[in-house]
Parts: sequence; structure tokens; C-alpha cells
Amino acid sequence: LYVPYSLRMQRENAMPRPADGQDYAALRQSGTSPLRARTQLGLEDWRARRLEKLFQARTSRGRGDSQLPKFARHDAHVAAVLAAGGFWAFSERRIGRDGVAVCLPMIAPPKG
Repeated sequence: LYVPYSLRMQRENAMPRPADGQDYAALRQSGTSPLRARTQLGLEDWRARRLEKLFQARTSRGRGDSQLPKFARHDAHVAAVLAAGGFWAFSERRIGRDGVAVCLPMIAPPKG
């Protein structure tokens, strides 16, 4: 019996993987609202409420947004850096008429 390899692949991929907490957290961390995340993942109300509760609990423990460094949400650190002169910034280079590219060298904060 000859069964093409691609036929098995098509059958296996026909069933989408159910959404889990990681999918929900990824959407919420990227700034998606709870309602939109629920809609995009096709979640039932009870499951969306449960995932939002888990996400909020994780956020309150300080592990909510792993994309941002911890100091990005630390007001005392930001105030100290601004008092010391400010943050360094990347320089910018124009590309065409409307484009801007972020590039090196780094620019020191203005002194004064």
C-alpha cells in the first residue's frame, strides 16, 4: 500500500492546536486587550477569565512582561537616571524621504 508522505502531514496539521496560557500571555504582553485576545484565540468566556486571572497573578509577582527589563517599570531608577543626566540614545539616519533607521553610534544625554 502506497501512502504519500504529504497526505499524512495534511491530516496531522488539519486539527489546530488548542490555545493555552502561553498563547494568551504572549498576546497580552504584546499589548492586546483581554477581549481581543479572547476573540483571536477563540476562547470561551470561562476559559478567558481563568487565563486573565492567571496572567494578572503572574504580573503581580513581577513576572508579567518578560520583554521589558525590571528597571523599565521602576520609578526610582528612572528618576535617578534622569537626575544624573538622562539616558543614552541611538542615533538616527534618514532613509529616503520618510524613513528613519536607528543606528550606532550612541548619543550621550545632553549635559547641562
